[in-house]
Amino acid sequence: MVQGIVFVLIFSLFAPMVSLKPLTIGTPSALAANRSVKTIAAGTKYATSLYVIRSGVSGPVVMVVGGTHGNEPAGYKAAHLIKDYSVKKGTLLVIPEANRIAVQNKTRTAPGVGDLNRSFPKTSSDKPDDPLARAIWQTVKDYSVDYLIDLHEGYKYHLQTPSSWGQTVIYYPNKGTKALADRMVSAINSSISTPSQRFSTVKYPYKGELSRSTGQFLGCHSYVIESCRLESLNTRIGRHTTAVKTALKYLNMQ
Repeated sequence: MVQGIVFVLIFSLFAPMVSLKPLTIGTPSALAANRSVKTIAAGTKYATSLYVIRSGVSGPVVMVVGGTHGNEPAGYKAAHLIKDYSVKKGTLLVIPEANRIAVQNKTRTAPGVGDLNRSFPKTSSDKPDDPLARAIWQTVKDYSVDYLIDLHEGYKYHLQTPSSWGQTVIYYPNKGTKALADRMVSAINSSISTPSQRFSTVKYPYKGELSRSTGQFLGCHSYVIESCRLESLNTRIGRHTTAVKTALKYLNMQ
């Protein structure tokens, strides 16, 4: 009993010198606190999820979009993987299924939306064409997105069939945008042995595309990553995740 009392007294004397470590980024609880799920186009039939991953450290805001076209599964399946990424600085935003109804139907478009990737402003005074495009456009503005990466698929290899956009990184030429486009292409091509099946950069997305409009009118560094459907689904998903990981590392976010 005496020994027990002595131990308690000694511990009491030194206890003030012992400090508990504060919760830091990287622990499960901290990661959960820095992740949230919001709803875009809430209250409409087009409602879809936006995943917000905050690092707690100042840095770029990067948005990744999948499922703009519902018949391009590599894009939205990759985005579902990307939404679970962590970042050490800045903020990562992920919309895995931008056109959720089209994704569910496995179709390019959805009733009431048309081609979502032609529905964004075509001039500086223009407005998005439909409620879903308006909601996505407003989200880009609300979060002051710096980098936007839209995940898509083409039917054929662009270097073999120039009319198809498979295996390209399409970018809007704001200052510094091409440097990252080149970096993403280089990272992806490191695993492609056939030259005519490799990725290449292409300047200027089509008018009305999310990447074109955000680059031209909001000043984003905007990209479209186009995998090729001639490759397996898992390979295509890997092309997209490689591009996004390369971008995050380039920005010192991972």
